[in-house]
Amino acid sequence: MSSIYQKFKEAALKNHAQNAVYWKSGKYWHSQSYKKFLSTVDSLADGLLKMGVQRADKIAILSENRPEWLASDLAINKLGAVSVPIHTTSNQPLIEYILKDSKSGFLFVSNPLLSRNSDFFSQFVKEQPNLKIVSFDHGSNSQISADNLFFYEDLIKISGKNFESVESELASIVYTSGTTGEPKGVMLSNQNFLNNVDGALKKFTITNQDKFLSILPLSHVLERTLGSYIAVIAGSSIAYAESIQQLSKNLKEIKPTIIIGVPRIFEKTKQKIFLNIRNKNFLIKKLFFLSLKKNDTTLIKRVADKLIYKKIRQQFGGHLRFAVSGGAAIHERILRFYNSVDIKIVEGYGLTETSPIITCNTVENRAIGTVGDVLPGVEIKIGPDKEILTKSKSVMLGYWNKPELTKEIIDGEGWFRTGDLGFIDGNKLLTIIGRKKDIIVTSNGKNIFPEKIESAINLSPYINQSIVVGHKKNHLTALIIPDQESIKENFKDQSVNIKSLIEKEVEKANLLGHDYEKVECFELLQEPFSVEKDELTPTLKIRRHVIESKYFNLIERMYK
Repeated sequence: MSSIYQKFKEAALKNHAQNAVYWKSGKYWHSQSYKKFLSTVDSLADGLLKMGVQRADKIAILSENRPEWLASDLAINKLGAVSVPIHTTSNQPLIEYILKDSKSGFLFVSNPLLSRNSDFFSQFVKEQPNLKIVSFDHGSNSQISADNLFFYEDLIKISGKNFESVESELASIVYTSGTTGEPKGVMLSNQNFLNNVDGALKKFTITNQDKFLSILPLSHVLERTLGSYIAVIAGSSIAYAESIQQLSKNLKEIKPTIIIGVPRIFEKTKQKIFLNIRNKNFLIKKLFFLSLKKNDTTLIKRVADKLIYKKIRQQFGGHLRFAVSGGAAIHERILRFYNSVDIKIVEGYGLTETSPIITCNTVENRAIGTVGDVLPGVEIKIGPDKEILTKSKSVMLGYWNKPELTKEIIDGEGWFRTGDLGFIDGNKLLTIIGRKKDIIVTSNGKNIFPEKIESAINLSPYINQSIVVGHKKNHLTALIIPDQESIKENFKDQSVNIKSLIEKEVEKANLLGHDYEKVECFELLQEPFSVEKDELTPTLKIRRHVIESKYFNLIERMYK
């Protein structure tokens, strides 16, 4: 059995002169070669060993994306210990739950998050005096005892002789709170991750010439497997984006060849592109919108490519080979637009419990409307109720401290119940219908999947978020948060009736579905749904039960 660290080390020795990581400090980008990065990981692992870390110990990581996150993860893996990533958006009760439930003895944390939760951590270590906090950044936090607070650089410096890596089955416990219930610790092994990496590398050509721009949180398994482990095992470089707000600038600076994203990133970027085109002269606008309706062989398409599409691709750095979209369904219209301008977005499907990829399209064969066929080594089948079941070496070991729940979701033959509904077509491609527990059943017996309708509504440049409701009702309604920034940008120096504007956008979305899927009325909310208010999961999925309960009276008024 190999470990993630061992695979990383093989690639690092082979690509020792290649840059492994890039990060921005101040105005400038910095880099570290694979040789130096491997040395950092080895030194950190030795430092942790001297601090008393043993095989199977749990070590949590709470930080924004940065080289230290990956180095810590790999050092933990080298020791045969278990990493426990925590989303940076987690509130203090969730952080406390994860640390206690996992029995983490160490916590790596960035200084901004340490400072933001200073009172919480100082109190927590008084109650849990064995917890050692390691700050990625130098500085001091006077409220935390010197017996509990250490610094990343100091751990590297106290290292001595290097040692051989320790193999361990369990590699990580990833807490997924889901949209209902208490958090569940997904136990992922070295084999789980490496089988997923191996399958993906058979689907995609990734080399040491590729450069990834890391955007999604590393606490998210999609970014961790696709954006980290695949990258370092293939000898590619990883650049860490400063933030989602700086993404546009970072794309142009880094010029990545591969990015991993979620639908909202691509949706928002498309909206900005269209806004920019609308501000151009008449001929450019006419050429752009006309060209989108043409095939690649027409003169109009070729002219548009030289005058417009090339500039759009430059907004992604100009070197992008492909992007991967996951975490949620992306609307077909978004994919068709990017396809038209020769930006290749590959959609896939998976869950935290499956490490994560189950199926995906390929760069060469992007079957829009499907999430592709299975990864090599993965099996899927459709249950009697249309639920997608999967079996592979990438399926988790189980839920930490929840053996009964594990038995409920993985049967005796190893089939994992995904909770998603779908079908497989004649080409063995999987199409997702919707989430089983999110089905709206109207009073007239129609089964409706709200994600599909919300995706259509959210295509509007004037809408930030939406949630569709109507369970046991005779029609659908929605709560909608307008995109105030986009409205202001599009209607400069003009007074606009936002309710009427959104009504027209909802009518456009209604045209994309069946009559029984139409949203007949809606209410506007001013504050976006957020993780802090428990309305979204840390991976930004809607908590329907929380929102519907919170706005129960407002929803009921729409049915009177």
